[in-house]
Amino acid sequence: MKVEKFKVLLYLKKSGLDKSGKAPIMGRITVNQSMAQFSSKLSCTPSLWNPCESRLDGKSREAVEVNQKIEKLLLAVHSAFDSLVVCNKPFDAETVKNLYQGSVKTQVTLLALLDRHMEELRSRVGIDVAPTTLQTYKYTHRSLGKANNRLLQQVSIVNPKSGRLRKA
Repeated sequence: MKVEKFKVLLYLKKSGLDKSGKAPIMGRITVNQSMAQFSSKLSCTPSLWNPCESRLDGKSREAVEVNQKIEKLLLAVHSAFDSLVVCNKPFDAETVKNLYQGSVKTQVTLLALLDRHMEELRSRVGIDVAPTTLQTYKYTHRSLGKANNRLLQQVSIVNPKSGRLRKA
């Protein structure tokens, strides 16, 4: 996908001051013509905010700490964008936001990870991996699968009166 425009803008939501007088820092991701907004879960004193640089002015403790968190946030958004560009599939600003926030399904189960590792090992058997090593991984995979099934069958239920666990 050809990306003509990618931009991350941070701004203060001055209408939403909290009890201590701090304003939440919001973000806007723009990819080509699409836009997505998100909360950075950061807040700052409005008088310290520099809208031109999307940072806090000064060297106060608050300014230094929030600016460091902003840098980490921007780095995470840019790395999410870069990983989507590498996939070479079409995406929009909402996709970048979801990947940054972890909404995209990226979790891998232990068994799936073990499967992937075993596939890599199969291609290297006889080169730098002994055949017995692969057999050991197969045994581990089978044992882990059995243990997982046993755990799933033992559903625990909390007794509402006593608050104690009981097996179903």
